[in-house]
Amino acid sequence: MSAEDRKRLGSKGGRTAHERGTANKFTPESASVAGRRPHENGTAHKWTSEEARDAGRKGGSALRRRRAAAATGGSATS
Repeated sequence: MSAEDRKRLGSKGGRTAHERGTANKFTPESASVAGRRPHENGTAHKWTSEEARDAGRKGGSALRRRRAAAATGGSATS
């Protein structure tokens, strides 16, 4: 499925959720409270330095692949 098809389908789902009234309607304040809750409960993921390095490397390499694909006019997946 092309990126455009995925975007179109995702957009349709979001519009439907809003029409039904089932979509999240976060305000900046309620989003902030929701984001703090796992930390207050002690259930938030605690990164080790090794995990953080690996995640950074993975993100950086994905970014480089996307930029290289864009420069050559190709399509990068992942």
